[in-house]
Amino acid sequence: MFFGMLFAACLAACDGVQVTQPAPAAVAAAHASISDVVAFMGDSITQLWDIPDYDMATPSINFGVADQTTPQMEARFNNDVIASAPGVVVILGGINDLWLYGPSGTNIDSIKAMAAAATAANIKVILCSVMPSDFLNQRFALSDIEAFNAQLIQLAKENGYLYADYYDEFLTPDGQANNSLLMNGLHPNAAGYTKMWAVLKPLIAEDLGAAY
Repeated sequence: MFFGMLFAACLAACDGVQVTQPAPAAVAAAHASISDVVAFMGDSITQLWDIPDYDMATPSINFGVADQTTPQMEARFNNDVIASAPGVVVILGGINDLWLYGPSGTNIDSIKAMAAAATAANIKVILCSVMPSDFLNQRFALSDIEAFNAQLIQLAKENGYLYADYYDEFLTPDGQANNSLLMNGLHPNAAGYTKMWAVLKPLIAEDLGAAY
């Protein structure tokens, strides 16, 4: 119970970090045609990302909610992402699933469902790898994260989704989690988010084309 509470608190916020909720209605109102809007769906790793600091050219909506699993993300996907009608959705989730259910109880069904719903609504999809972390190695190993990511890679290949491979960017040369990019062994720090943006930016440009 203690570790569960500690993990939940860690996912909810980090010391000195202010978490703000998105204002999708305001974003939509500012863009009569919002095909250039990029929606970000995820847990606290997404919620804590101040995306406008990295991109002032593309309007974005941050739908990250701390402590959520991918089934919880799926439950609000239509009301959050589909209703906002973005041009692209960036989906990052799975670390909480691994924590709560372990490798044997974790799959990508909810991510698959979210991506399919987005495609049906003519929203382009970018799937994101789970980053390596040794903060939670009492519950799962890096190989379990790699196995989860392998499912995402296969899903992307089968459906033509783009794939943001953050995982490799967060490894040290000897194949361990690079804690210099993490502020608590789990959440990216400023350098980590910069690494993520370097991976993601060309993928968004590819999906939005001339709109980017």
